[in-house]
Amino acid sequence: MTHYLKEYSRFETIAEMDVAAEQHLMTHWDELTKSDRHVLDVIRRYSVKYGAAHLKHGTIEEAIGKSNVTVRRAIRKLVNLGIIEKVHYIRPVMSGLGANIYIILPFDDQGKMNDRDDDDKPHEDKENEQLPANEALLSKSILKSKDLNYTSPLEPSKLSTSLFSRMKNLLVTTIGDTKQAREFYGIHRAISGRMLKFGIYKDDRHVFEDLAYRALMITVMATKKKKVRNLPGYYKGVLDKLVDETYFKDIFMLFDKPVEGFYSP
Repeated sequence: MTHYLKEYSRFETIAEMDVAAEQHLMTHWDELTKSDRHVLDVIRRYSVKYGAAHLKHGTIEEAIGKSNVTVRRAIRKLVNLGIIEKVHYIRPVMSGLGANIYIILPFDDQGKMNDRDDDDKPHEDKENEQLPANEALLSKSILKSKDLNYTSPLEPSKLSTSLFSRMKNLLVTTIGDTKQAREFYGIHRAISGRMLKFGIYKDDRHVFEDLAYRALMITVMATKKKKVRNLPGYYKGVLDKLVDETYFKDIFMLFDKPVEGFYSP
């Protein structure tokens, strides 16, 4: 018997949904607050089994540790940006609103809402409580294990995969080739390694992993628009730029001395 949530999914595979979620995140990064990103990731993780999530506000509140007002505001923004669709649910017994159904939308279809006639179709009043053991977080810099109170009985450590695995999954779902995954990962290790040896950055490993994944996403998206002859070189350039913008963009604002004064030919 087909689970009722599967009829709401907009993707053939969960990998496609993950890629769309990453693309939404990158496109609207500056428009989304940390809480908005948390809510999106909770919806995504609860969607990994059937492609859609049936969630109460209380479940999301508990997961991200924020108030009902914050959760409602985040959901409203995600809907307005065309990142998710919210389907109202009617309890068949109580004849009142229960948990809503949330659907992550395809990236190239953002802003187009589903005009289903069965938005209020009653379903059994329950939520997706189980998460697959190999499910990865949207971004390690967005969600840390200490920030979430998982409602799933699975251990938090089982909810994430390594950065290398996420890179391979992204490559296979976008360009169908994972041969260069180890080279991309090696570039990340080289760049982050130089930074992590300094005490000021020692707790930022998750930040560098997030930047590495975002750089790879930008790289593979670039191949859709133009021919990139040297993918590793392009990736290194993107990652260097992301690291510079994250850590050094405003560094000279801390000094009174003109920028030119720091350089000697």
